[in-house]
Amino acid sequence: MQTQITQAPIPQAAVPAFSPDRWLYQLFSPLAVASGCPLRRDVADVEANIGRERLLQEARLRGYRVVEEQGQFTLLLNREQMQVMI
Repeated sequence: MQTQITQAPIPQAAVPAFSPDRWLYQLFSPLAVASGCPLRRDVADVEANIGRERLLQEARLRGYRVVEEQGQFTLLLNREQMQVMI
């Protein structure tokens, strides 16, 4: 008779359900980028999850723009020239 070795299950708390990289991947997912629509994220949410500097760094690497207004970040997922009208 063979002895079967089993490992104890990993407690749920030990497996991170969240990571900054996963958050960024979902934010800049191919579907979101393909739509080209602006994305809005709450400043407090960004700062709690990945930090302001990380968001700005990732947007800069991709050539996107970020506008902050009234507690919201608006990410403009378009690399084309932009003109502010008023």
